[in-house]
Amino acid sequence: LPACPPGVDILSMLSLPTTSCGDAAVVCGGLSPLLEPTLVLLLTATQQVEAEDDEDAADAGAASAAASKRRARGKADLRMELGKNDPYALLELDHLRWRATADDVRKSYRRLVLLHHPDKKAATAEEGAPDAEEDDEMFKAISDAFELLSTPKKRREFDSLDEFDDTVPTADDAAAGGFFGTFGPVFERNSRWSERGGCPLLGGEDAPDETVAAFYNFWFDFQSWRDFADADEFDPNDAGFREEKRWMERQNEKLRLKRRREEKARVLNLVEVSYSLDPRVHAMQLREKEARANAKAERNRQKAAARNAEAEAKQAAAERAEAEAEA
Repeated sequence: LPACPPGVDILSMLSLPTTSCGDAAVVCGGLSPLLEPTLVLLLTATQQVEAEDDEDAADAGAASAAASKRRARGKADLRMELGKNDPYALLELDHLRWRATADDVRKSYRRLVLLHHPDKKAATAEEGAPDAEEDDEMFKAISDAFELLSTPKKRREFDSLDEFDDTVPTADDAAAGGFFGTFGPVFERNSRWSERGGCPLLGGEDAPDETVAAFYNFWFDFQSWRDFADADEFDPNDAGFREEKRWMERQNEKLRLKRRREEKARVLNLVEVSYSLDPRVHAMQLREKEARANAKAERNRQKAAARNAEAEAKQAAAERAEAEAEA
């Protein structure tokens, strides 16, 4: 099929009658069976290029509109958006924070909501009194805190914005503070991000080999649910139109993905450093080495015994043969 000059319709070049079907021109007849697939491909490719051009133009427009709305928000700002007050402090769970169970949250809420319920205070305070207004505000704040902490998605978002120490201890840290005293709290701290339940902790020096192996198998395949909303550079609520909002969301997701990859590398580094310094692992490796050496020695002993037995059997057979010959 000859190349189509710019601005010339391929159908007019072929001088074939056409009819309109939707947005595409369809050949009515007279087209060689050999050319039909080629023409369909040309039409499809043209439509695809036009769609991609439209998408690129929309992205360019969205990026241009969003350029002036780029604003990085810190963890404190994002926490304020989720809850004006610290929900853990309001429910008197500040000493537990992420360790607080759903049962802890419910029990604390029920106790505090009875204490600050407007109906409870109505009998002892006049309506509109300053104390009554404060209790009403406290009651609402406690209810909001309970709603946040009892909704898994919202709680994860808030916990991800809590202050967190990402430090990975070094060999020098372990030498100064002891391996278990240094790495135990770090693994406990990072266990909060585990997507899977039953996250094992480091344990002690007397842990069985099976427990140690299960611990490292879990952490080498650690799956984190940690969110990185503070990596976002755009607030989709600031978008002026749909394409701009979608563009902002894609840009934010790219930044979060980068942080999730960095997080995965950080946790893996923690596990590798711990594994290389763990005295239990060293002891296991030493026992395995000794077991391999003992097994090898036993195989060699058995081979030597088999060779000796074979030599003795041959010698006995030779002696019998010699005795029979003399007889």
